[in-house]
Formats: sequence, structure tokens, C-alpha cells
Amino acid sequence: MEGGITDSDRIKLLRVAVARVGRDEMKAALARTSDPSFSTPKAVGNALNALRKHRDPASVVDKPQYRAALPYVAAVIADECLTRTIEVLGDHSDDPTRAQLLEALTETGSTFSDVTTAVMLASVAGGDMPSSDLCFDIATTEARYGLTDWSTRVVAETPKTPSRPAGDVTPEQREARRLKKQRDAEERRKKMEVARKAGEQVRRVKRQQRSSASVSSPSDEPRPGTPSSDAAPRLTRRAALTPAQEEEFDRNDPLVAGVVFAWVPFDSVDPSQPDLDGKSRRCVVVAGSPTHLLVRAGYSDGGARSRDWKSVPLRHWKQAGFDQPTWIDIEFIRVPRPPDALPVGWLSPEDWNALW
Repeated sequence: MEGGITDSDRIKLLRVAVARVGRDEMKAALARTSDPSFSTPKAVGNALNALRKHRDPASVVDKPQYRAALPYVAAVIADECLTRTIEVLGDHSDDPTRAQLLEALTETGSTFSDVTTAVMLASVAGGDMPSSDLCFDIATTEARYGLTDWSTRVVAETPKTPSRPAGDVTPEQREARRLKKQRDAEERRKKMEVARKAGEQVRRVKRQQRSSASVSSPSDEPRPGTPSSDAAPRLTRRAALTPAQEEEFDRNDPLVAGVVFAWVPFDSVDPSQPDLDGKSRRCVVVAGSPTHLLVRAGYSDGGARSRDWKSVPLRHWKQAGFDQPTWIDIEFIRVPRPPDALPVGWLSPEDWNALW
């Protein structure tokens, strides 16, 4: 694509793809967003509630008043298709070639419609992933997905008031317009950030739902330090806590050895993003209290923490719920205990013992 792919290109492609979704599929996707575990910002939640009540949400989802919810709706529609595509790609899922992705889409095409696949491609294209540009290219060049004319499609725009003659504009009005343009640019940036996070959030909720059966009872799934009744006890090490930590936290908390999402603060502030002081990471729970968890954060391969000799690499990182090779930091972090927290996975006894 000449001049590269802009953020506005990605947003428009997603809007055009979602606009092709049928009424029944749209209603089914919106129904899934009513789950209490599907947390969203208040503005997005209000838009989703209004769409669920609408007689034909597919016909209005792209209107300005519902625009904030569009990335979340797209992520729900695309979730199962994306999950299956990742499974088919296997080890190539992080950064596939065009041939590999096309082959995987041919296989998933027997299960998912071209319209759903198009939404999946547009949703990934709007994210910050290695394969985002490839998904954009395939969505806009493969005729079967119906998006080859995406750039000429007419989509709903925010109504504009007629402009006044230049001579009637006061200095105060010019300043107000300049400030409005700045606010609009910031709002577009925030929407792109929402789009990037939407897919990850939906997949996290799905994993929590699938794991709820396995963690409904402490005896359902053996964990490090919790032997099953009909098997030999597993030899696992006790978490090494300070006296102050032992006074506040319980080593036998049901979430111990589970992997949960927690907000981990950055060591230093990035001058280019001074408002960003941390990020959500998968963390290993080492102890718990009624209100807080004591965790050790996981860091991906290639980062500074993975090169720290004190960090511990996981051998069974997939089983533990991580999506790539991971190192566990040595530092403890005290984080608020999420309500109804469900781990995305559990450390193997071997990996748990390696932490101590």
C-alpha cells in the first residue's frame, strides 16, 4: 500500500468489516458481552447496553454514538475464528508468512464464514502485532473477504455543521477549533489503544471461563503442594517469604502457583509516554490474603528481565498459561486481589520448585 498503512486506514477497515456482519451474528456477539466478567470502560459499557436493546444493532453499530464499542464487538465476533487460526498455525502463529496464513485460513474456512474471517483479519490488523500488516494486506486483496473496495466504501461519519465564511471567524473561534482538533487526535489515539487491547481482553475472559470448571474445587486439579487423594504426594518447595510477608499472606491460598493478570509498575517512566506507568502482566501467585496477592511477574523472551541472571525461565510455559517463553522475576509485588479471580494456568511442580 503506497505511503504505508495509517491508523485511520486500520479503523476504517474494521468499520467496513463489522458493517457486513448479519443481524443474528451481531446479536449473538452482543449477548456474550453481557457476561459480568466482560469488563469495559463505562462509555463502552453504555454503548454495548444500548446496542443490545436495539432491534437491529447491525444497522447502527457504526454510528458515532456506538463507535467506542466497535472494537469490542469485533473482538467478540472474531474470537473463536482467531483462536482456531492460532491453533492451525501452531509455532508460526506469532509471525506467519503470507502462504502459511492463507493455508490456515483455507482450513478454518470450512468452519467460519468469510464475513467472520474478514472481521478477524481486520481486528488483528488494527492491533499492534507482528502479523497486523499481513492481515491488513490479505483482508484488502483477497476477493473472498469482500473488502477489496474498503477504501471507497461509504461509512457513517459524524455530522458536520456548515462552515461559516472566513471573515466571520473570530480569534476565539480559531483557538477553540485548534483545541478541538487536538482533542480529536487524542481521542483517535485512545480508540486505537482500545482496539489493540480488545482482542486480548476477550481471549482472557474466554480462558477464565474455560478454567472455571478446573478450579471450582481445590481437589479438582492438583497443584504444587496439594497432592491428590489417590496419588503419591508431590515434593514441592515452600515459598520463601519474609517475616512481614508471612504475617500478612497465607502460603496455602487457593491461588498459589496459579498464573493471574496483575498490573505491574514500570521501573522507570518512558519520556515519550509519561502517563504510562505500568502494564498488565501474567504473574505467578506465591501467597494470598483476603484482599491482596503476593506475586512474581513474568517477562517475555528478549526483554531486559529475561537477561537478568536472577530471573527464572519456565520450562512448561504453555501449560502455565503464557503465550511465549517466559522468565519469572525474583522480585515480589503486592497487588489487589481481583474479585472472582480465575488463573489462566498453573505452574508445574518442576517450574514451581525452580523459583525457590
